[in-house]
Parts: sequence; C-alpha cells; structure tokens
Amino acid sequence: MLRATAVLTEHEQRQVHALITNARIQDGVSPASEQTLLRLPATGAGEWLHLLYQRNDDLLGYAHLDTSDANAPWAELVVAPLSRRRGIGTQMLRDLQERAPQVRLWAHGFLPSTSNFAITRRLRVVRELWQMARPLADLPQGRPLADGFEVSTLTPGNERDEQDWVQVNAAAFATHPEQGRMTRADLQERQGEPWFDPAGFFLVRDARPGPTKGSLAAFHWTKVERGVGEVYVVGVDPAYQGHGLGTAVTWIGLNHLRQEGLERVTLYVDGNNAAAIATYRRLGFERIGLDVQLAAAGVSGRGGR
Repeated sequence: MLRATAVLTEHEQRQVHALITNARIQDGVSPASEQTLLRLPATGAGEWLHLLYQRNDDLLGYAHLDTSDANAPWAELVVAPLSRRRGIGTQMLRDLQERAPQVRLWAHGFLPSTSNFAITRRLRVVRELWQMARPLADLPQGRPLADGFEVSTLTPGNERDEQDWVQVNAAAFATHPEQGRMTRADLQERQGEPWFDPAGFFLVRDARPGPTKGSLAAFHWTKVERGVGEVYVVGVDPAYQGHGLGTAVTWIGLNHLRQEGLERVTLYVDGNNAAAIATYRRLGFERIGLDVQLAAAGVSGRGGR
C-alpha cells in the first residue's frame, strides 16, 4: 500500500529514520538530504509530501516530494535494503511522476545500482553536485582579511545578524535553486539542530568609515557532524566582490575546524560551477563523491536539495 501524507505520525517518523539509517549502512551514503530530514518531524502541512510504501506495518520504501517550486519539483527515494529488486522503486517513481510530471530525482552517491535504475527507467543526469574534501592537518594559515573588514560570529536570535545574513545569502545565491531562498525561519530551524554551533558561523563586516560601515560583506557557516567538518556555505555580497573576502573567510572557517581537532573537511558544489571548483582546488580540495539529479527526457536540471 502506498500512503501519501504531509504530516508523519511519530511511529512513521521512527520508521523512516530507521529505513534511512539501514540504507546508509548498506550503501555507504545517506539517501536523504538535510532538508528532507528536517521535514520528517514537521507538524504542519507544507509544500512537500511524504510517500510511504507499506506492507502491513512494515515500511518498505519512502519518498519525499518537494513542490515549493512548482516549475522544478524534486524528490528523494529509498527502498529498504531487504526489499529491493521487487519493483517498489519503480512503483514509487511512477507515483512521483504522476503527482509531479516535471519531478527531478536526487540520487546520492550515484551508486551502480542507481545508474542501472536510471537506465532502465529512461532517466538521464541533468545536474551534478560534487562532494569535495581536504585534510586539515597540513592546513596553511591562509589569506588574511583585507584592510577595513572585521570578523565576528553570529549571535543566535540577534535580529541584525540574522536579517543581514538572510539578505546577503539571497544576494550571493540569487541564481541558486535552493540556497538563495532560505528565510530567517529556515536559519532558526537549523539553529535547533544538534550540530549547530554559532562559534563556527563567521560574519565579515565592513569596518571602514562611511555609509556602508557595519554592513555584512561575507560569511562562512561551518558544520560538524559525525566527526567531520563541512564548509556548509560561504557567501559574499556581490557589492563586495573583488576584495578576496570569500577566500579569506573560507580560511578562517577551515582554521576554526582544525582548532576543533577535526582531521578532514568536506563541501558540496554544483558540478557546473567551474569557477568555484577551481577556487576550491586551489585551496587543496579534491572531489571524493558525486550526487546526481535524474529526470525524464525533456525535464531540465533545476530543483532544490
């Protein structure tokens, strides 16, 4: 039986978490993004749908459908390891496509089994998301901030810090499918996550005399989960490009992660962002993983994650 709902019961939440955990152990990569995990306990209806493939009280498959962008819906799908190769994934994909014909399906890790699934269902890769990493043991000091700028850390609940971040993030990622749409509520939701640490959320402000003094120019939000550091997001206000702030604040975050005793740092970057990939390679990052977005013929590579 396939059940569709905007709100999961507590029992269903536990089932989905267990299914995702089992799949991660089996495949070596989580089938669900942070956005999906954040929505599992949601108590109100939103622009998403949970699809549960159940037999009796067993959860054999789960899919998350995001319709926040009507022109670019996206989904994630996972089948329980012991229930694969029984047509469950095909049935769930068919249901997703009936509900949202333009749906894009995220495949994390792009495993051989996923590639075979895509080929047999006539899905093609329309977007790539690279995972890159570098060790922290041999980290150089890095580039200093340009004169006239100062760094601080975000104060949770501080209206100025949070509103400034939302505005600069939107400007920095104006063409990004998902990052640029983050709201203050999204920011505060992530502040409630166990991994959130304001000491690793760096804000670079303009300290030069004049009307722009105090303006947020750049930021670097780091994340630590399961003992691995992450460049969660780095952004520069377009009005401040050309000062080397992106590179400088990246180094600040990397050195912070090293001081926390971490051995490695990762990040995610769109595969078509050649400039960003080149920058990260200059900073010592190399590609270690690949997520792909799959879609039927005629569907372009948009849609969040």
